[in-house]
Amino acid sequence: MKNIKLQRFFSSILIFAAVTMSLLCGCASVSNNAQQAVLAPKEEEARKEIRIATWYEDSYIMNFKAYLAERFPEYDFKYTYVQRTNYESVIDSQISYEGAADIIFVTENMAKRYARGGYLVPLTKMVNGFTQEALDKFEYMGDYYAIPSVSSYECFYINKDYFEKFGFKPPSEYTDFYDMCATIRKHGMKPLSSGLKDKEGLASSAMAIMQASYFRTPEGESFGNRLGQGKASFYEEVYPNMELWYKMIEEDIFTKDMCLMDKKAAIKEFTEGKTVILSGGPEDYNQIYKENPSINLDTIAFGGKDDGTELLTGGCEYGFAVVNGNENISDVLKVARSLTTLMGQRAIWKDSPGSKTYLKNVEFDMPKEFDNLKNALENNLYLPYTGWGYYSREISVELENELQQVLLGREDLEDAFKRIDGKVKAIVEGN
Repeated sequence: MKNIKLQRFFSSILIFAAVTMSLLCGCASVSNNAQQAVLAPKEEEARKEIRIATWYEDSYIMNFKAYLAERFPEYDFKYTYVQRTNYESVIDSQISYEGAADIIFVTENMAKRYARGGYLVPLTKMVNGFTQEALDKFEYMGDYYAIPSVSSYECFYINKDYFEKFGFKPPSEYTDFYDMCATIRKHGMKPLSSGLKDKEGLASSAMAIMQASYFRTPEGESFGNRLGQGKASFYEEVYPNMELWYKMIEEDIFTKDMCLMDKKAAIKEFTEGKTVILSGGPEDYNQIYKENPSINLDTIAFGGKDDGTELLTGGCEYGFAVVNGNENISDVLKVARSLTTLMGQRAIWKDSPGSKTYLKNVEFDMPKEFDNLKNALENNLYLPYTGWGYYSREISVELENELQQVLLGREDLEDAFKRIDGKVKAIVEGN
């Protein structure tokens, strides 16, 4: 009997010990699980995406991109590049079916067309720090629909070593420029590098001559307004003044092979010392030094008058617009507003350091290479296309196409201007 009781006693102890161990293990398991839950890292919240569409390749907007990335680490910026020649038609298509980016680079014509269609957010309240000169480019029905970028223009970069070697001085008129190019050829060199695959540069050279001559006359000053109304003629008014421009083809300054050359190839040719002059703009400055950091660089104006006054073709050519209908519109507007600040404009300017900002009472120090252009930039910077009315872009594209055909030898100059008139009439009349 005593043994049975003893056995029961030990059995009770063993059962108690087993239950206790089980409970302790269970508690430890719960404790470990709870600890793991506390220590487990939280899933990182997905960053909001801000989409930006531009016609500039990455290398041309490095400072712009760096500024936004540093200023807004909470956003994931996605950039879409479209070649300039196709950009407007691509955005036209995207914006019509609500597939456009959140922020788009726009020309004056694009901003006004899209504003008229209700596709853009008015930015009037955030752009009052800019000059009226720039704001007028993006005005529609009393509101402003784009944030002005810095100025753009066409100029000539020169290799200063060759310039000094040949004893050149900045030309005050086009005849001086032709003489200079003839001298360069006598030394066995090609005078000019120009990426005319983008046909806009070819038309800009023609318009620079027109701005220095006919467009400065009382009748010529009204050409743009009359053109938009179908009351002006390229053939009757512009063609008679194109002799100087056509001489650039006759003198082999503009050559057929340039139509196969893009801006990147033109810059490479120039920086390798194969030519003396490069046709470009302030946005090309960084690209030139990237290709050849030791180049001795200077600039001269693209156009000139008989009295020696230098002219430049350019102005506030583009801005930044916000597309309507985005789900994250408040975030997009926050990013857009940052581009109106001094820091934002400085970042844009750093990608084009020969330009000027349109912020009131603000000037950035231009590199010394642009000293020759200061007077023209302050007093004689013109953008002929802006006065061509609602169809200015369509008309300028036709002008670019026809002038390229002339350079390629497929049309003579007179026939080209007759064709331009016919195309302008069809555009204005909607045929």
